[in-house]
Parts: sequence; C-alpha cells; structure tokens
Amino acid sequence: MKTLFRVLVLGILLTAFSALTFGQDTQKPDLATLFDKFKTEAKAACGSRDAALTTGKQIIELYGGDELNKDVIDYVKKRMATIEKEDPVCKRNAAYDEAYKAKNWDKFFTVSKDIINAENGTGLDLDVLLTAASVGFDRAAVDKVTTYNNDTVNFAKTALQKIDSGKTSKTGKWGVFVPFGTKDAAQSWLNYIIGWEMYYQLNQKNKEALGYMYKSTLISTEKKNDTTIYTNIGSYFFDEASKLYEDYLAKRKANNNEDNDETRALLGLARGTADRAADAFGRAYKIASTDPKLATLKTSVAKTLTDLYKFRFNLADAKQVDVDKYIADLVAKPMPDPSTAVTPVVVEAPATTTTTSTTTTTTTPATTVAKPTTTTPVKQPTSSTTTTSTTEATTATTTKPATPVKKPLPKKKGTR
Repeated sequence: MKTLFRVLVLGILLTAFSALTFGQDTQKPDLATLFDKFKTEAKAACGSRDAALTTGKQIIELYGGDELNKDVIDYVKKRMATIEKEDPVCKRNAAYDEAYKAKNWDKFFTVSKDIINAENGTGLDLDVLLTAASVGFDRAAVDKVTTYNNDTVNFAKTALQKIDSGKTSKTGKWGVFVPFGTKDAAQSWLNYIIGWEMYYQLNQKNKEALGYMYKSTLISTEKKNDTTIYTNIGSYFFDEASKLYEDYLAKRKANNNEDNDETRALLGLARGTADRAADAFGRAYKIASTDPKLATLKTSVAKTLTDLYKFRFNLADAKQVDVDKYIADLVAKPMPDPSTAVTPVVVEAPATTTTTSTTTTTTTPATTVAKPTTTTPVKQPTSSTTTTSTTEATTATTTKPATPVKKPLPKKKGTR
C-alpha cells in the first residue's frame, strides 16, 4: 500500500515537472524559426530594416551563449553591423531626396549639412555642397527668399576650397539636383553666386564681391558673356568716381578754389576710376551689340559711355569716333581685376610764366571738370559745359543723362 502510494506520488511529480518544462520551451522561440525570420527581414530595402535588427537582437539575447550555434550567431551579428551602418545613411539620403522634391528647404539644408559633415572627403560632400549653393542661390534669385543667404555663401566658398585643393565630384556630374556638369562650370558659378549674394543680398557692395563676379568670367564662356557682371562692376566704379569727385570739389573749395597736390591726386584717382567704369561698361556694350535682345541695354550703355568719356577727359562734348576708340582701346586689353587698386591718371600742375616787362607772375587757371551726377537705380556721369574766367575756374553745371542704365538682374542658374 505504501509502495503503491509512493509510486503514485512519484508519477504525479514527474508529470508536473514534464508539464512545466514543456511550458518553458514553448516560451522560447525556436532558433531556426527566428533565423529564417531574420534573413527575410534583412532582405528589405536599405533604410527599412528595423524589423531585422529587432529580430537579430532577440536571437543574440536568447542564443548568444549557445556554442553549438556559434556560426549562426556570428552571421547574425555581422549582418546586423552592416545594417546598422547602412540604414542610417539610406534614411538620411531618402530624407534629402524627399525634402528637395517637397521643397521643404529648411529640412533640405539641415540634411545637407548632415551629409556634408558625415561624408567629408568622400567626394559626395562636394556634390552636396554644390547643390546646396545652387539651391540657396535660386531661393534668393528666383523666390526672393533671403533666409539662406549666409549659408549659401558658406556652401559656395567651402565648395571652391575643396575644388581648389584637388577634390572632385563623386557623382561625376558636379552636383546632385540640376548639376553643373563640369568642373569649370561649377567653379564659374560658385564665384558668381558668392559675388552676387554678397553684392545684392548681404549688402556688401565692395571690391571683394566684384572680384568673385570677375573671376566667374575667366572660367566659363557662359559667365564671360553675362552683361550683368560688367554693368555691376561699371556701376560700382562710377559710384566711386562720383564720391572721389565730390571729395575733390570739397577740398578744392577749402583751398580757395585752387588746386594743389592733394586735389590733383584726388582728381587723378577719380579719372582713373572712371576708366575702370568705362572698361566694364564697354564690355557690356560689346556683348549687347551682338545680341538683338539686348538692344535697350546697348542704347543705355552707349549713353553712359559717352558721358563717362566727357567726364574722364573734361569735355563739354565728344565725337562718337573718339568715344569708340577710347572704349575699343580699353576692352582690347585684359580686364583689370576689380579687387585691385585703381591706377590714377596723372593730373599735371598748371604751367607758370613770368614776363620780362613787368614783375607780375601769371598762373594758368586750373580747368574744372564735369561733375558726374546720380540717377536711380544706376548712377551715371553727366555732360556739362566747363567755363573759365581770366582769374579762376568756375564750377561746371551738370545735367542727368536721358537714359539711365537699369539695375541689372541676375541670370537664373536654371537657365544655364
């Protein structure tokens, strides 16, 4: 009886233990099943393999210490490492594409910066820099959005530095969306974008900005024939000539309306600056002369050039043949870099003569110059009649040119 009881109790305990063990096994997924699931999920597109990572982690947690399945565990670990490296890049690239297509420019520039930093030195960073500079320029020039101006300049300058150091495009197209196509085109446009952004968007109307525009004409045929570059440069130097002349007049007046070394130096610098303006406008005129669509610009620039000639040589009137020769001589030479110093025109001191019949010394009166005046939006020199008396020169009267040169607009990059 006792033996039977003991046998029954032992049977009950064994049954209970078997049931417990079986229950625990059903809670632990089979490795083969998990591995098949992992392999299927790992075949998903790059950037869409989060499920595979989740399953892989489960396999390692449950079976990581199983020496019998070491090969399977090692494979899972290696495959997970690849996914963890590749998927963030694919997600980032997808976000980049989506932001551009959706015109979500804030996100686009944020992701662009992430890619530039992550891909530094791979070549892809250069392509993204080129695209960011291009997109930023279009936002300002086409959409009139000024939010990204500083970033655009930084993108373009960084891209130029990389190109100058020998870096090249990873895509081979020099950009991602609407690529520049060639290295020369990229360099030319980058210089133009920097100069245009500085000059028109960041209000840095200085020689540095003009220098970038000028450099763009030396690289690409397209920018070499962009009249807006030359009218920008011409307008700047006209403004500078006007300021110098105003300074000249003020100092001459303070010197009893007589010239001295200081005033002659100012006048010479004003005339040299006028030469720079005429050089730039002359190149715009030459280009406009070959394009019927630029007939209006040609007419306006022709008037400006005549007025500049009269100011430069202190003439009340000018023959067209003389103006043409003056301009032809200027543009026949390489264009001066606008960032370099202007060469002044030498203004000679008046000659003095002494008569033998008397002790009176007569000084030849200084000749005054025609004062350039301003018009909106581009300042122009003016024509005037200069008169002198027997004792001193009188101030010249001025008139505004009839046809001012209109403010040049940028050529949209998308039209290249």
